[in-house]
Amino acid sequence: MAHLPKRVAELSSDRRRLLERLLAGDAAPRPPCADPEQGTSMAGMPEAINPHKAECRQFYDDISRQLDASVFGPFSLFLNFGYAAAGTASYSVVQLPDQCLNKNSMRLVLEVIGDCDLRGRRVLDVGCGRGGTVSVIKQFFEPANVGGVDLAPVAIRFCQANQRGPNVTFQVGDAERLAFPDGSYDVVINVESSSTYPDICAFYRQVFRVLTPGGLFLYTDALPADRFAECTAFLRRTGFTLELDRDITANVLASCDEIAGDRVQAYGAQRDGAISDFLGTPGSHFYDELKSGRWTYRIHRWKKPTTLAG
Repeated sequence: MAHLPKRVAELSSDRRRLLERLLAGDAAPRPPCADPEQGTSMAGMPEAINPHKAECRQFYDDISRQLDASVFGPFSLFLNFGYAAAGTASYSVVQLPDQCLNKNSMRLVLEVIGDCDLRGRRVLDVGCGRGGTVSVIKQFFEPANVGGVDLAPVAIRFCQANQRGPNVTFQVGDAERLAFPDGSYDVVINVESSSTYPDICAFYRQVFRVLTPGGLFLYTDALPADRFAECTAFLRRTGFTLELDRDITANVLASCDEIAGDRVQAYGAQRDGAISDFLGTPGSHFYDELKSGRWTYRIHRWKKPTTLAG
């Protein structure tokens, strides 16, 4: 997305400070992952959204508005760092052509899905952004239906206007309070979104609740290594079984290396630390945290038990 740096550069000083806080991982307190609470009820968007979520929503709405105002808007479906070959095996069953728009970002989604058969299954993308993951699922798989949920209304309006199709729906929603009945979906996918959630474990509980017995949680993100270990332990206590754990940090770094030239060239002399982190450019704080091993980028596949205890 070579156009993105210029658009991000136009953010107000307040939005840029929020971006820097988000990338540093300190935009909101992160409650410890306590023992899972059973029987979490269905809930929709709270009437009074908490300040951190309100800031996040405004920030990503600003990003979407600026993308929509550009000639690149209709093609700007992804904001993830992408995935590139780094001497590791690919798990994707889909081979993309060499010349492909948003290739690295699409590769990331395809690696998360891997060899999972989504045909005839009900799929929910939480943190859907501008609909990139949903577009990949529609293009290469045959789900019974696919839905997207995101906190940012402007992104959802973009999806509703540009991702139309049979059995495809998008709605504004809070990942920590999913507005769906128990057992609504066979597969939940979450790509590079959870690190911004104030209460990530509330999100995990909601995923467990809305999945049907035997359902899959396809998950990828970058987190501090110790935080990822804590979250993994919580997901196990929630009742999930870990079927796949891949460290793809090297692949994400390779993707950042591969596309950094276009991004830096587009951004030019106005580049600063916060924007470099947002783009994952080599030498940025985020890039160096991944390279040092203090942060890790992983793909997880979790399964809900087919029979629940009690």
